[in-house]
Amino acid sequence: MTLSINTNTAAMAALQSLNQTTSDLNKTENAVSTGKTVNDASDNPAIYAIAQTATSQISALSGVSTGLQFAGSALSTASTGATAISDILSSLSTSVTTAANNGVNADTLNSQLSSSLTQIDVNASTATFQGVNLLAGSTGSGVKYTSLSAAQDINGNLFTQQGSNATSTGLGLQGLSTTMVGTTLTLGTSTTAYAFATKGATASVLTLNNKAEVGTDSTASGTNPAIATQFVMDAKPSDATNGSATTVIDAIAAATTGTAAADISINTDGSLTIKASDLTSSTKNSDGSTNYNLADGDSIVSKNDASGNTTYSVVKADNRDANGNATSITNIVDVNVSSSNSTTSATAKLQQQTSSLMTAMSNQGFGVSLSNDNVMTIAGGNLDTSTASSGATMTAGAGSTATADAAVVNGATSGTAVVQLAIDAAITKMGQIASGLGVATNTVTQLQTSASNLSSSLTTGVGALTDADLAAESAKLTSLQTKQQLAIQSLSIANSQSSTLLSLFRG
Repeated sequence: MTLSINTNTAAMAALQSLNQTTSDLNKTENAVSTGKTVNDASDNPAIYAIAQTATSQISALSGVSTGLQFAGSALSTASTGATAISDILSSLSTSVTTAANNGVNADTLNSQLSSSLTQIDVNASTATFQGVNLLAGSTGSGVKYTSLSAAQDINGNLFTQQGSNATSTGLGLQGLSTTMVGTTLTLGTSTTAYAFATKGATASVLTLNNKAEVGTDSTASGTNPAIATQFVMDAKPSDATNGSATTVIDAIAAATTGTAAADISINTDGSLTIKASDLTSSTKNSDGSTNYNLADGDSIVSKNDASGNTTYSVVKADNRDANGNATSITNIVDVNVSSSNSTTSATAKLQQQTSSLMTAMSNQGFGVSLSNDNVMTIAGGNLDTSTASSGATMTAGAGSTATADAAVVNGATSGTAVVQLAIDAAITKMGQIASGLGVATNTVTQLQTSASNLSSSLTTGVGALTDADLAAESAKLTSLQTKQQLAIQSLSIANSQSSTLLSLFRG
């Protein structure tokens, strides 16, 4: 081995070992101090990239959770208000029944009815959380939004909940008193009378108008919109044996500003297909409804009721106030009466069709009863009963001998039975609203749980990729510290080699 003062091979080897040991020691100390083995891209580029992506998803899920918490709070506020309103309606029902049985003074009962309606309105208007109210039915007076929207995942999907009108007007109790008037319809006893015969291309249509009649009442407003509800009795769109969807499509087209019936079709699930040039956008909401925004500014909202009948709510562009609240609405209810195909008896067919219609009417917030002689009494829904046929008109379908609208509209009826019908209808409608809020609350809770679980899984995954095993790092730290001391000692010995060479040149 050559001894040289210019090249100290031993020192170089010792220095290289010391540098490597120091580098490893720095990494280990960094892992111990941060708890991670991968802190930046230089540690492990592939693992770092994966961890960064997962970390960004965790951050996004945090925002999703915050939004869902807000939605949950708004729904909880609405549910509390809905419960209070339901309690008031139940108390009202009891009071009316007691008054009918015990002859309570009409003025006393009317005072209680008026007070209860005020309480309903107060509960509906104050069920507001950060400007969101799902019971008020319209914006204004501190209410900025009547629907709810929140991110439900990190892919851009939204949870949306449409609000309802749970005010006294929205529940059809406008002017509730012992003098409230309902409408009666004589249906006849067979399809040769005033039945809803729907064999053929034309369906029977029953139209109910509220006190602010569509197109005629200048007093209609966002808080008290003009509403015309058309019950079109036909079969499902896919069933050609008992009518068709033609009448429904015609009704929808007639309610819009300029969309032609030829540009609309109804799918088997009740959804609409609208010509692309007439449609701006369509949005499927979390509550099962679908919003269609038309090119002319009109809007259509479709939603299935508890019986599977689809309601199409049409609002024209110029029938909105400054806050965007609808002042005039046309509701077209596609009442499926195809179950009557199962019988050939005219009387049985009429009974089944009548039952389907009454259920659909109840789902729309009208109180309805049927006497033994087939006279239907309708109340609630703020019915316009100023004349015999102003609140209700009816056209018979193909196959029926009934052709005159007024022929089936008998006129008005009043009494505590009518008041009770209106309250029962409001209770049914409030039950539907409360049920919808309950479903939405459960959905939000499930979404929150899902987001939380996904965030936990991602956090665990990132930890598995980047977290340090501190027990192992502790052992490595001790080893490297010892190794570093040995390397320093070795370098010291190697550096002393040059001084050893001096002894060879001493005299």
